[in-house]
Amino acid sequence: MRKALCHWFRITADEERELWSGGIFSFDASVLLNIYAYSTETRNELVRLIENNCKRVRLPHQFALEYARNRSRVIIKQVHNYLKAERVLGDFQRNIESKRDHPYLGERALDALKEIQADLSEKRKEIEGLIGSDPYADKVLAIFNGRLGPAPSQEELARLHEQAEKRYKEKLPPGYSDLSEKGVPDAYGDFVGWSQLINIAISENTGVVLVIDDQKEDWWLMERDRTIGPRPELIEEFSSRTKQKLWIYTSGNFLRAAKIYAAAEIEDKIIEEVTQRLASQKESERAADLKPGLAEASLEKSSGGPPDDNEPIENDPSLKKPAFVDTEKAEANT
Repeated sequence: MRKALCHWFRITADEERELWSGGIFSFDASVLLNIYAYSTETRNELVRLIENNCKRVRLPHQFALEYARNRSRVIIKQVHNYLKAERVLGDFQRNIESKRDHPYLGERALDALKEIQADLSEKRKEIEGLIGSDPYADKVLAIFNGRLGPAPSQEELARLHEQAEKRYKEKLPPGYSDLSEKGVPDAYGDFVGWSQLINIAISENTGVVLVIDDQKEDWWLMERDRTIGPRPELIEEFSSRTKQKLWIYTSGNFLRAAKIYAAAEIEDKIIEEVTQRLASQKESERAADLKPGLAEASLEKSSGGPPDDNEPIENDPSLKKPAFVDTEKAEANT
């Protein structure tokens, strides 16, 4: 029965271990772009993990194209986030220093405030410098050098767009959720990348671990705003067309799984930062669904916040149990 309905259930620990040991890894543009929103430590850790598996990474051309197109925009957004914080603190400091009534701050508090402002300014300049000299982009380009899928011809692209149009009318994943905010043909990007990923799996005759931070319903099965797991239609289509296994993670769950199946040494605080970022992003996507056209404003408003209570099902307790670890493999990789 499991075999017949496997796309409705989480893959087993053995299947997951097999994917990690013999499959290929692919990263959506959303994952590569989110790198710029993390702290330096977390950014370096995620890039290092991708680097360590570089021989088995593959990137559909569409994923790479969307990363290249949006990299500068994402960096500049982080710069503006720093500028906003600096303005708020500057206004607060001027208000405190000019007051003749309470509240008053002592010298130690004012010095601490100035230290925070200096730290924000330093980090803003660091992020700003990435626009012209970006070591993270250099690493991404090096990692995927020779591992990038072919660019489609105009004829192939037109055919994929026609297929996407038909699928979106029937709300067949992935990509149809992008219609409201991107329009045509940009909204077809997810389907184009998905089709290219399937072709890579067919040509290499291997399973795929896909990491994606797009958390909309055209990638994930949702029940009352709770993420259950990858859309069953995607798992079934991939299996039917490639005869291989697929599993999909967000970046946070990818890091958790890496601790188990790749014996990766990743600090919990790094996973927590990624989880909080994704929770904030998910709230923004919800707000955009409720109030179309306000996605950017919502994203800026929810730049931080607590982790989402509704973790995907792949974040179940089994991912934290060492019983699933292949001891011999873990020792070999240490």
